[in-house]
Amino acid sequence: MGMSFTLKSYLKHYVWMIVSIGVFVQMIGSALRNIFGILVDPLNVNFNWSVGEIGIAYAVMSLTSALSSPFSGWLGDKFGARKTIFFGTILFLVGMLWVSFMNNLWEFYLAYGLVLGFSQSLIGVPIVPAVISWFRRHVGLGTGALMVSWSLGPALTIQILAISFVNYGWRNTFWVLGLLVSIITFVLLIFFKDSPEKAGKKPFGWLEEDEDSKNNLLSSFDLSKQRLIYRTDAFWHLVNIHFWGCVGHAIILVCIIPLAINKGIGSIQAAGVLSTIATVSILSRFFFPIIGDKFGSRFIIFISFLGQGLSVLILLFTDSTFGFYVFAVSFGIPYGGEGTVHPVINRQYFGQFPMGRTYGWQLFGAGLGMALGGIIPGLVFDLSNSYDIAIIISCVSSLIGAIIVIILPKTSKELIDWNLSLEQT
Repeated sequence: MGMSFTLKSYLKHYVWMIVSIGVFVQMIGSALRNIFGILVDPLNVNFNWSVGEIGIAYAVMSLTSALSSPFSGWLGDKFGARKTIFFGTILFLVGMLWVSFMNNLWEFYLAYGLVLGFSQSLIGVPIVPAVISWFRRHVGLGTGALMVSWSLGPALTIQILAISFVNYGWRNTFWVLGLLVSIITFVLLIFFKDSPEKAGKKPFGWLEEDEDSKNNLLSSFDLSKQRLIYRTDAFWHLVNIHFWGCVGHAIILVCIIPLAINKGIGSIQAAGVLSTIATVSILSRFFFPIIGDKFGSRFIIFISFLGQGLSVLILLFTDSTFGFYVFAVSFGIPYGGEGTVHPVINRQYFGQFPMGRTYGWQLFGAGLGMALGGIIPGLVFDLSNSYDIAIIISCVSSLIGAIIVIILPKTSKELIDWNLSLEQT
């Protein structure tokens, strides 16, 4: 029996339970990355570690997440997202508790860099392909709803954590946050199902005509078919694009709070700049995947990279709180669309085939970019006592990504003839 496309059937579908769990899980990883800027000043004051030394932990976390992302994608395809995320949550709890009790720089590198970096890939890589597998159609809607979490996490936590750091200390904040988030995640995983097939349900947007579709045969992983994806230029271009985009915005996410404080803005107001970026980007994270699904993703990704690159130049000319908030709005919109449309373009290029490994490799590029972008601000500041060169590098990186987007193939048809592939196998 086909699905009836009514508002009631939309709202009652189990997919929204899956999306809701995915939103919470994604918030963990996004918050981990974005709260780092709040940690810089307290660690500098408490331990007298330099900005560059602290920034290395962010780079180690991003590099660890990057290197383990293809492996995490494999785990998700092999054992399911639910089991992979469960193990990742255990590591998350260990890492958060370790950070809260650490006293040495090497402990910070191990706890925040290695343990939380690996947990981030185990949690963040499998969840996106798993949620998207619940959508036969309207994948842009599912992606938009899921990707809102990348901004919602920071928007909800940055300001709260900044205040908590001031009133209760960063140590107490970290262990309480780690314990609370882990308990909630374990409970939510009880209700999470890796795919509609495992739940005995039809995917969202399923119609009667899909019953005999060969796309149904693509729902399970096959290495020979994955190799067909590896052979496309688009696969490698998307990895490369992720890298340059993440270099561009990682620099800003790491340096924006210390940059604002360095220019005489209070710590709470400085944290508010990062919160504003996260809040504003909620709109583009939700609507850009929907627009990309409807009209093609390539142009949306291009204008996001272009806007992200040009908007950071505002930071070279402003010293006021107002100027920083103008930047936050100008940067937040394209930043929100820069990486969130990738699950949509994956579906447009590669169809219904499981995207765990494909997306894992793209996050490998993203993680390398976050690692490089995360270490640049501290090194630049330690050498020049200014963030100006780092801001210019951020601009150039995003513009390089925009140029690569231009050479991507059109999204009007899939790049692989899966029907021919299935007949040959």
